[in-house]
Amino acid sequence: MKRTWLIIFNVLTLIAWAVFFVHALFHGLAIDEQGLMLLTIAQGLAVFEIMNAMLGLAGANWLLTTAQVFSRLLIVFLLNWIPIELLSELNFYSGFVLVTVAWSVTEIVRALYYLTEIGKQPVKAITFSRYTFFIFLYPLGVAGEFMTMFTFWEWRLFEINVINLALAGVAVSYFVFFPKLYGHMWKQRRKKLISK
Repeated sequence: MKRTWLIIFNVLTLIAWAVFFVHALFHGLAIDEQGLMLLTIAQGLAVFEIMNAMLGLAGANWLLTTAQVFSRLLIVFLLNWIPIELLSELNFYSGFVLVTVAWSVTEIVRALYYLTEIGKQPVKAITFSRYTFFIFLYPLGVAGEFMTMFTFWEWRLFEINVINLALAGVAVSYFVFFPKLYGHMWKQRRKKLISK
């Protein structure tokens, strides 16, 4: 049952991110309503990652998983809240392009990696990609997330509200969680690629 669920979850994750990424590429990485909807669906599936971690179905720390998923969901929420006209006008500067590339490639490779691991059929190229691409994709994604937050702050300049306070908290939390998560991936890289 556990194996079947993890296969289904990773296949759905792979399909959702692949569809979103292909859509984004075919539209020149320009933001549009369909792209936002596909991104929302793909990232929304990550809620199950928290459940998988909490139930011990995945080896991930559920607190770190929750922090990472929450920060991404907040970015998706902001991208859906900021007027599409403003996002289209800013496009690259809104952070959408960086988030699209970083998240899509990361999640597609990660889903492929887990599917090969679940099937006990590891593929060296996928394992290498999983534990190497993060070196540049992780900082790229964080940069895109910060750009999205700044776009929101610029649009809602000087408003004091729950969203802005939550955003400020998330922005500060990056300085705590990013080094831990990035360091963890480097440890995993040494374990998976170098020690073998």
